[in-house]
Amino acid sequence: MSRPDLKRLQLETSLVACITSFSRDETGHRLHRYMAETALPMGIEAAQMRGENCRELESLQNMHRKAVAGEGIPFEHWLNAAEKAFVVLFRLAFIAEKTYRVSHRSALEFAAGNKEMIEKEFGSSEAYADYYGTLNSEANTQAFARANAQVHSKIASRLFASESPQGLDEVALLSLLKAFAYAFAAAHAFGELEARYCEGLQHLTLTPVI
Repeated sequence: MSRPDLKRLQLETSLVACITSFSRDETGHRLHRYMAETALPMGIEAAQMRGENCRELESLQNMHRKAVAGEGIPFEHWLNAAEKAFVVLFRLAFIAEKTYRVSHRSALEFAAGNKEMIEKEFGSSEAYADYYGTLNSEANTQAFARANAQVHSKIASRLFASESPQGLDEVALLSLLKAFAYAFAAAHAFGELEARYCEGLQHLTLTPVI
């Protein structure tokens, strides 16, 4: 196993331990505080770096703050806020650059065998590849965001609305938290993706929650 892969594995294992600690609490206050002060600020920062509207993420953050203060929030309210926020989160977390590069390369290969048609419709092979790459990456981003938001919002909202996090779905919560790390990573240069993802994991793991 390479050193970067080992580092990633170690950080993800540490994050699992962090999640497990939440499941031992009798109340969900630590989890709500963690979401409000650690996870969601990372998503908000990523949105701001990408020029995205972070209103939905901030709304969910405010709900967690209210929960920390002892306010009971119904499941339906959590679900409504979480689904909207998670669409933003998973859109930010999708590594669209990878899809774009693959689609762009595929389009250039297609254009090479259909040069006359492509140049007539798009002006050049490069223009066609740019168009196809952008269209495909945007479509994949939206599909990824909607599907994941729908699934994760239901699971997370049941957890957020419960009086105790005991018995929480650790796999689902790990997947959700990793999305925050990927959102943070994707807000930086593509070449920094792995290093920034690990930086995000480290932040999620090491930030103290009292």
